Amino acid sequence: MSTPVLQVERLYMAYRRPEGWLEVLRDLSFQVAEGEFVTVIGPSGCGKTTLLRLIAGLIRPVSGQILLRGNPVFQPSREVGFVFQQPALLPWRTALENVALPLEVDGCSRKEALQKARALLRWVGLEGFENAYPTHLSGGMAQRVALARALIHDPSILLLDEPFGSLDALTRETLARELARLWEERRLTVLMVTHSVSEAVFLADRVLVLTPRPTTLAAEVPVSLPRPRDATLLEEPAFIALVREVRERLNWAQRSGSVTQTPNLWYNPPDNRANLVGTVSNATLESDRRTSGAVLPGYRD
Repeated sequence: MSTPVLQVERLYMAYRRPEGWLEVLRDLSFQVAEGEFVTVIGPSGCGKTTLLRLIAGLIRPVSGQILLRGNPVFQPSREVGFVFQQPALLPWRTALENVALPLEVDGCSRKEALQKARALLRWVGLEGFENAYPTHLSGGMAQRVALARALIHDPSILLLDEPFGSLDALTRETLARELARLWEERRLTVLMVTHSVSEAVFLADRVLVLTPRPTTLAAEVPVSLPRPRDATLLEEPAFIALVREVRERLNWAQRSGSVTQTPNLWYNPPDNRANLVGTVSNATLESDRRTSGAVLPGYRD
């Protein structure tokens, strides 16, 4: 059996707060295979964004390990593409220049960087908008630019942190169908966080359902629906049944998950764990938050 692209093994994460250590992830394990599209869904505040930032190497876990193609993840790398909740485009650069930026930073010639960026913009459906500035792009178009930028290094895995969450319902459905089409063309390995159960089922080969904080895996739901998928699938009984199953698993996790079994949410770890957490200083966490674009204190859901 081939090695999975991503292995998350017994991951534990906590943040230091004035009230004590806030447990976010506890003993979380799962794998993502080559070319698999996996979606992650869980209650708000359970640490889904923290999980993606750990996988991207933006922050370090307290314990457990993350393996990317068998190699431990300690820092950001070109092997991971990350699309955040907001596009985070540089307003003084055109769409083409925003996509080319990572290659330029790496020392690639401007001609080569722009050539590859142009091809990616064409692939995500933005041919003709190469010279548009972010202020002239709709929300959906800006996220397409962010997606193209995340793919500029041909990463081993693409992390999507609810990329359609800030869009209107119609645009969100359109982009979900576009993402499904793009995945069909390249068979990317994708791990995507979403709060939409129907979106999770529509896109995925497998749905991971998380518990409330401190988060662990509540259920894995295989999605054996045929591909390619389009809007007609949303009315199929098999799709509706899977949406119902995922929603029931999520509701069950919220009723009986970690948070309800831990009355004191502010957990003081034993000495050995406290020492491990202490190796990640507040200054380091704050620096990582600024680097990754996170704005909420401590963690984001």
